[in-house]
Amino acid sequence: MWIDITMPLHKHMPVWPGDTPFTYKLDATLEQDGANVGQIQMSLHAGTHIDAPFHYDSFGKAIDAVPFELFIGPALVIDVVGAEQVTMQHIVDIDVSQTARVLFKTKEAVDFYRFEQHYTDIHPAVIHFLHGQGVQVIGTDAPSIDAYSDETLQGHMACKETGMFIIENLVLKDVKAGIYDMIAMPLAIQGADASPVRAALKPSTNHLL
Repeated sequence: MWIDITMPLHKHMPVWPGDTPFTYKLDATLEQDGANVGQIQMSLHAGTHIDAPFHYDSFGKAIDAVPFELFIGPALVIDVVGAEQVTMQHIVDIDVSQTARVLFKTKEAVDFYRFEQHYTDIHPAVIHFLHGQGVQVIGTDAPSIDAYSDETLQGHMACKETGMFIIENLVLKDVKAGIYDMIAMPLAIQGADASPVRAALKPSTNHLL
């Protein structure tokens, strides 16, 4: 059974302060025009999304150049609920060799209407360690892998240095620690710095931690 781990897009959803909020409206209606045709406006970092390297590197790949197959396959969910920051102590004893994708569950509940500035970020040492173990994708249910106040984007810079890819704003409240099959496909938005995704997990038999 697949578990939807996507933050729904709606007009009252939280977005990073200063980013374009999500709006949807009909440009044509069934009654007047023969079909309902809508348009959306949003930051590409609203809701569950993948950061392209171009987001934090002017010479990095845009989202349409990122290999989409990286976001299909086994993913390890690690429970760090209650931690102020994901550090080496949370992962040093965990075998990450079964997957190229690691997702951090940092909270038990999600507020779909309010942006929370205090969330669990990820220490750059964790990113470098995971990369050394063969991990290529790192995900979080927080709005960023970096702290809200970190203008240097240490975690993003660690991903730039290692070639890791980032998924943010996952919804992991109903997910236990363990190995899952994951699908989180980015849209092929030419030249873009990010893409919204519809992400889902399916438990792998006998691989729950």
